[in-house]
Amino acid sequence: MSQERGRRKLMLRLPDIRHLLAGMVTETLGEMLEAYDLTGDALDRFRKQSPKEENLIREYEQLCREIEQEVLIYCTSREALG
Repeated sequence: MSQERGRRKLMLRLPDIRHLLAGMVTETLGEMLEAYDLTGDALDRFRKQSPKEENLIREYEQLCREIEQEVLIYCTSREALG
């Protein structure tokens, strides 16, 4: 469940590789998708908190960007191996 939510979120964030994300199923990618979903959910909770913890928000925003980059590299390298 978490993997599919992560896949859908990343398909929106990374439209250039949407076609790769839609069809690729590997254990490694599944772990990254789940991590992205959990990190994104935590970030949403931190943004809704009062008072806001800006350092924590920035940290989780950075984590999301890093996972996005990892997924982008992973998917494009797998496509190139093809």
